[in-house]
Amino acid sequence: MLATAAAGPSALWYLTRGTGTVSLLLLTISVALGVANVRRIRTEAMPRFVLDAVHRNASLLALAFVVVHIATSILDGFAPISVLDAVIPFKSAYRPLWLGFGALAFDLVIAVVITSLMRRRFGYRTWRAVHWTAYASWPVALLHGLGTGSDTKTGWMLVLTGVCVIAVIVAVVARATAGWPDHAGARMTALAASVLTPIGLLVWLPGGPLAAGWAKEAGTPASLLAAAGYGAGSSSASPPPAFSAQVSGGVRQSEDPSGLEKVDLSLLVAGQRLNRLDIQIFGQPIGGGVQMTGSAVTLGTASDPDLYQGRVVGLDGTNVQARLRGPTGDEILLAAELQIDQGSGAASGTVTSR
Repeated sequence: MLATAAAGPSALWYLTRGTGTVSLLLLTISVALGVANVRRIRTEAMPRFVLDAVHRNASLLALAFVVVHIATSILDGFAPISVLDAVIPFKSAYRPLWLGFGALAFDLVIAVVITSLMRRRFGYRTWRAVHWTAYASWPVALLHGLGTGSDTKTGWMLVLTGVCVIAVIVAVVARATAGWPDHAGARMTALAASVLTPIGLLVWLPGGPLAAGWAKEAGTPASLLAAAGYGAGSSSASPPPAFSAQVSGGVRQSEDPSGLEKVDLSLLVAGQRLNRLDIQIFGQPIGGGVQMTGSAVTLGTASDPDLYQGRVVGLDGTNVQARLRGPTGDEILLAAELQIDQGSGAASGTVTSR
């Protein structure tokens, strides 16, 4: 009843995550070169004008990726984020402090781009003052990513964050020690910040974004938390553990109002808290099945069957892979190996999650 097909993950969801990560990398490159003051670098292998161009282009590329990051966050619709939330800090209904840091970083980047493009009108002193203030966009953006990012707890993101922090610290130290002891007070302040910043992150992260229950503490709306049963003493305060279980149920095939065929698999998951699994596949009819063009997958409890929602990301006959997201952003990947009785419409098999 199911034909071989393939589907990609949610474009908006992955664009939001991907552009946020790339924006941090580009902003790190721009800030590191700017703080180290590329105009003072003398090297035959890399002329000064090349370093100037890298600094400028990294800033413009970072702005472009941030714009896409903001647009996809709004269009994705998971979190209640509006256009105004992207430019007015700390007013959002969704994690106001941490999303506000992102809006503030965006405003600072916009300010430096505008003053750079209109440098002759603003004058050198105004441009320089705004330019130095805009360097604050990097630590602010870093806090935004750590506080709101769904990848914060992953190993690769922690390593990437560490690399970005080290790159900026090296740039600050290089700038602070060049020309010593002139302006010793400012240089000592910069060196102290270089030491205290990583220490502060190491102290804050374990009890903050890396701790259980961060979604609630960060300011996720109560409506989203309630949908998942997140509350005081709730056992739902952490993502469901990986499991492998037997499933059984039925399958129905019908024509939806748009003219596409719809295959609906309603399954019970044995021995699990999340014991309701529903897989819907839409597509053009071919033979005894469909060529998938769309899908919807839900996993939940009897009282809340839509707790986790997502879509099919891989389909090979009756083997289904799906990626789902919970109300606080946690993800699970399901893989179902099913057997379907064409005569009775009964379905059975196994499902695993991670």
